[in-house]
Amino acid sequence: MPKFVTYPLAACALIWVASLLMGCASNTAALDGAGFERLTPAPVSRQFIIANDIEFARQVAAHNATCNAQPGCRK
Repeated sequence: MPKFVTYPLAACALIWVASLLMGCASNTAALDGAGFERLTPAPVSRQFIIANDIEFARQVAAHNATCNAQPGCRK
């Protein structure tokens, strides 16, 4: 094979192997957070939501209950 073909192929192979090795270097779990976490509004915000938008307060409570039941939810 000509050198102008061999060197770029070797370089691509090295980059590919390096990317595979670096991908395995992570110490965090794959499900850490899984894209959602508990909603924790400040006490003043919580009081305002309960007083002015009870439906939203129920949604926050339902979300937090679901979060508690799911292992992938960041708590």
